[in-house]
Amino acid sequence: MKLRLLYHGHCFDGVASAATFTRFYKERIHPDAEVNYAGLLHRPGNLFDLNLFDSDENAIVDFKYAASDKLTWWFDHHESAFLTPEDEAHFRADTSGKKFLDATRKSCTEFIADVASSRFGFDVTPIESLVHWAHIIDGALYSSPAQCVELKEPALQLMQVIESTPDNTLFVS
Repeated sequence: MKLRLLYHGHCFDGVASAATFTRFYKERIHPDAEVNYAGLLHRPGNLFDLNLFDSDENAIVDFKYAASDKLTWWFDHHESAFLTPEDEAHFRADTSGKKFLDATRKSCTEFIADVASSRFGFDVTPIESLVHWAHIIDGALYSSPAQCVELKEPALQLMQVIESTPDNTLFVS
């Protein structure tokens, strides 16, 4: 069983969303899945190389929707999730129960954790710290302006590495 997981690259919430989805998927859906990752970046024109949907199941987290019948799982929290009305119509017509959008959420990581817990019985306890920090970082909910720039907390130091590295393979397992 192969899973292709596309996520928002060079983004703490994107990487945390990929990690959260992977843990959920391997614990609750397919424990023996081989997961292959690819980070996506915003760019003009066609956002997706549809050839990336090359696995038994294909997922996108923390990134725009792709109107492809090969897309199995999708989680996002952005108001700009759909590039076209046709993309949104494709999403709305889906009845799989595996595609989720909530534009009121501060982080996709938190959204995935909540849905995986409430709908699929996923235990989020081991990743509570990751969920907490993704919420703070992606929601810009710092306790002070200094917290954001001093980077004292390990999660904020990790954020700097994720967001500044030019190496697209750094977070691929």
